[in-house]
Amino acid sequence: MKSQPPLPGVQTASVSVLGRELQVQTERPETLAAAVRILEETFRDMDSQCQLRWGSVPKGLDTPSWYLLGALNLAHRVARLEQEANQHNQNLEQTLSKLLNDVPDEPSAPVPFLDEDGD
Repeated sequence: MKSQPPLPGVQTASVSVLGRELQVQTERPETLAAAVRILEETFRDMDSQCQLRWGSVPKGLDTPSWYLLGALNLAHRVARLEQEANQHNQNLEQTLSKLLNDVPDEPSAPVPFLDEDGD
């Protein structure tokens, strides 16, 4: 497969995931290393879970299936984080609404700083 020149504002970067070298195009190369780290942590977590349950990775599990399971784990994490963020936003909106309801519509009469005697 012939590599295509990157689009304007997009950079080509090389990453290594599970020993495989990939060329990717990204607008945010600074986040690419973090994404690779999260992906590799996901696969390590999967490995350790398999070690705990079965002693090793199940024999019938091929590499594409392993990658699919990793993608599903990450997608589940993203869905959970989105749900938590939405719940957090709803809680903030409710709190803000309650606070705004407690604010009077008309300002109260100004209170003088000094007595009427000028003291």
